[in-house]
Amino acid sequence: MGDGQQRYEWSTRFARSVAEELRGGVAAGALTWAEADILLARLRTVVEQALEPTPVG
Repeated sequence: MGDGQQRYEWSTRFARSVAEELRGGVAAGALTWAEADILLARLRTVVEQALEPTPVG
């Protein structure tokens, strides 16, 4: 299995886990769908920043 395939599988599992947790939080009444959307947008920003290459210099 290539490195690209492993990354794809990991990212798919990660996305599914996040989605399940958000659905569970809404179902439990811990947050609303609007709050879940905001949380997801913030998480996306954090992940994108973490994946940006660090400038050399």
